[in-house]
Amino acid sequence: MNKWLLRTTLGVFLLSQFHATAVSAQVTEKLFSDIDQASNWSLASIAYLNELGITQGYDNGTYQPRKKITRQEVAELLVRTLQLPANESTSVLPPDVRASSWSANSIQRVQSQGLMGNPNEPFRPTDLVTREELLSIFVQATGAQGKGTAVLSDREVSDPVSKQSIETSMEIGLLQGDGQKLALDRPTERQEIAVFLTRLIQALEEPKTREMELTIINESTVRIGAFKYPVTDEIQKLLTAANKQFLEGATLKVALTPDYKIQNIVDLTVPASKKNLVFDGGDLHITGNLIILGDELTIKNLSVDGQVLTNGNTKTSLVFENAKIKGMELNVATKLTLTGTTSVDSLTVAQKAVKDSEIVLQQTSVINDIIVPDKQLVPNLVKDYSGNQGKIQLINGKPRDVQPTVSTGGTTTGGSSGGSVSPTGPVVSTIAKIQEVAEAYQLPTQVSVRMPDGSTVMKTVIWTAPKDVHITNNEVLINEPGIYLFTGQVEGISEKSQLKLDVRLPLKLQVGSENSGIVVTTPGVSKTVSFTSQPVPEIATTVNHASYLLEWTDENGSSSDIELISTPGYTSYDVGNGWLITKSDDAAVVSKETISFEVKFNAPGTYSVQISAVKHKHFD
Repeated sequence: MNKWLLRTTLGVFLLSQFHATAVSAQVTEKLFSDIDQASNWSLASIAYLNELGITQGYDNGTYQPRKKITRQEVAELLVRTLQLPANESTSVLPPDVRASSWSANSIQRVQSQGLMGNPNEPFRPTDLVTREELLSIFVQATGAQGKGTAVLSDREVSDPVSKQSIETSMEIGLLQGDGQKLALDRPTERQEIAVFLTRLIQALEEPKTREMELTIINESTVRIGAFKYPVTDEIQKLLTAANKQFLEGATLKVALTPDYKIQNIVDLTVPASKKNLVFDGGDLHITGNLIILGDELTIKNLSVDGQVLTNGNTKTSLVFENAKIKGMELNVATKLTLTGTTSVDSLTVAQKAVKDSEIVLQQTSVINDIIVPDKQLVPNLVKDYSGNQGKIQLINGKPRDVQPTVSTGGTTTGGSSGGSVSPTGPVVSTIAKIQEVAEAYQLPTQVSVRMPDGSTVMKTVIWTAPKDVHITNNEVLINEPGIYLFTGQVEGISEKSQLKLDVRLPLKLQVGSENSGIVVTTPGVSKTVSFTSQPVPEIATTVNHASYLLEWTDENGSSSDIELISTPGYTSYDVGNGWLITKSDDAAVVSKETISFEVKFNAPGTYSVQISAVKHKHFD
């Protein structure tokens, strides 16, 4: 067997289950005795494929980076990288491939997938592979399809049939250049295929880190972004004719198996164009968030570990049937019907959504905790509250020991007649927001108190700040980003009011999975970390700048001993509970951006990072 490739099938199967999407640049280590012969641009990719076990060099310790690659080696690499399955039926080998050859099995596998010719023709196993041929094979193997944004000169390709494939490979980043000097007819070197394979793996895994549009090909294959992906049997249950209209054009993040099948859905966003549709999840398990922008939708038979968010622009109507939901936020006015066995652990109704929202509880549906700006709103928010209050366990995190007043026909009555229950004492309204003034935060001087007779009065409140935070003239200046809980003593009321100040910004952050569980065995090792930040529209127009709080922890949950040693374009500060990075030029946050920085780990351990976008007093 060609020892430059993987030595055992089991090795690549196990390693591929744990590989990270980011290139691990082990260029400081002497991986191979002849690594100095490799170009600098290939070193990280060679190290990355070595980590995965896809290429391990020769027995004499060399890699031979400039040696040309053959067709049989490409077949072997395709099998290892894409985990192509074994052919269950007995296949005839091409006439020029011996059954005893180390590459026979891989050649059978690639040809069973319709790649690299067919068994009735010579395979030419030792022929060299040009860059043009290699990229065409990669595009065919993954079903890659571009949008036509890359244009290649006719002079650059020897085979007009491959022109579209080469343009696709340029568009998805496999081949980089200006389209004029790509040398496509030149045989591919081993160092070059390392770079191509690394880019291919990263492109294939992109749906794991960001949402991309879904297109259904058939009952077993979908397209996400540029590539075709097979699906597991579990996900295949979703690809029914009834669900196709709902899923087509939705965006999603997914988890993938080692052979690039879609294993489950992490995040799913239903666009505003989806209206008057029914989606049957068939016991689908969404491990992240379900974001709904559409209207008049019925969603049934699924569970959501993250949040169900209604983020549309207009009032919407939603029905959930036989669903299990950890958290739900109504950010727009919504008629929400929960039916069947649906359960919601926590349902939050935003201030702007309260007025025109309605919650309908049918059959055995339940809400463990309903969170509203004022608990007095619940009776009018929940339809037939007197008959359904037993389906709500908590209001704003507290038991329903004192029931709010129920409005009947626009009047309020006491006692048990008329379906109304009055509170036995004054109730301090929940304060939903602290007013931000310049770089400080203004605490309210008065709060609304609901009296036993149903009237509302304003009472003075005196605030107590959490540790290490100071209040001056009811203003709070935050120098260290975090989440702060203020306690207020209300005039004449024994019940204290609480107010949470969260100085994180609602920027959409996507932190790659490679930043969780970073294993460090040698003190002083450094890693490159990157994440994507995208502001919501109101942030882009109102926030002068954003900073990012990086909170590192080890496997025990303790603060980690790390240093930021390179943050290009950003200034970094150690703020005690983490590191803060902020744009050096204090530019406004106006568009999506990707931030990369280098981290030095001073102690062995397994590290993870939590990244939050924050606004705070800017450091000069």
